[in-house]
Amino acid sequence: MNSVRFGILGAGRGSDLAQAMHHVPTAELVAICDENKERLVTVADKLPTLKTYNSWAAMLDSDIDAVIVASPMPLHVQHSIDALKAGKHVLSEVTAATSIEQCWQLLEAVLSSNRKYMLASNYCYMRSWSIVMGLVKAGKFGQIYYGEADQIQDFKAGFPHPKQGYNWRTEELALRRGHHYITHDLGPLYQAFGERITQVVCLGSGQHHLSWAKADDTCIVLCHTEQGKLIRIRLDFFSSRPTNFVYYGLQGTDACYEAPRGPQDQHKIYIDGQTPQGTWQDLWEFKDYLPDAWKQVSEESVDDSYNGGTPLMIEDFSCCIIEDRRPPIDIVDALNMTAPGLVSEISRERGGIPVDVPDFSKST
Repeated sequence: MNSVRFGILGAGRGSDLAQAMHHVPTAELVAICDENKERLVTVADKLPTLKTYNSWAAMLDSDIDAVIVASPMPLHVQHSIDALKAGKHVLSEVTAATSIEQCWQLLEAVLSSNRKYMLASNYCYMRSWSIVMGLVKAGKFGQIYYGEADQIQDFKAGFPHPKQGYNWRTEELALRRGHHYITHDLGPLYQAFGERITQVVCLGSGQHHLSWAKADDTCIVLCHTEQGKLIRIRLDFFSSRPTNFVYYGLQGTDACYEAPRGPQDQHKIYIDGQTPQGTWQDLWEFKDYLPDAWKQVSEESVDDSYNGGTPLMIEDFSCCIIEDRRPPIDIVDALNMTAPGLVSEISRERGGIPVDVPDFSKST
């Protein structure tokens, strides 16, 4: 096999993924499925060679090798299980699951299949973060012991009132406490730390903007790792302020990194013994630490946004199928990135008590 034949489920987020696949040499996009015929027509107009399906079962019955699950978040587990049972490899959009029970169901389905499963955590492939990871792997940070991330988006308008009918964002993000959408924040930090979260504490500020919402304006999730390291994550979908949903900080014994806090800020790094004391260096001065895959991206195709590394992510998944190797973000990684957010709800509901995170590796 030299290339993987893909179908995409979901023509909303799926339309962006379809465009990204133009830059993936080992992937061939042949089909897309959505119940919404208007969205399908829009994608088909841009990509007329695609076969379109209104039936998920019909696309699974076709000759595709793999699917990208880009359906609404609460459906990711069921659609992933459907695809695995149909003999298809699965690249699932985040999050992996919306309950701990779903986590175990998905794990069982993946382990009982003979197919690859990977979480499509595209934030782990951002160009800036790829430089940071290059520096981590080169030992420039020394021993990492603290990380942080902020997801701050004024998304009030994106939460329709529950009386207007079911909306998954309202249901999952406005009517539940804790940080269920944690993978964008935790994923890159989990990648840097290289160890799972064992315990979570979550506290919140209460709700001051939407009277009917249950979620806090701001909640803070503190994560303790296996080796006693600390991660702090802030979620805020409600406050009236400028957006910043790609802030990360990483602290080691020998270096510190901080992403921009706003448009006037920059990606900055301090390396002990190299950077003048009391100052920062521009992260882009360290582009040589990018992985080879990023170095091979043509200059006109370089995108430094959160979505810029999506083609590299899909390429990684395709190659793990072709070469029959472990996906870079496999099922245990996916659940380790997802479950801390799910148990943060328990901690928040119980007044911020520490809650243990299941160890999914014990079942593999």
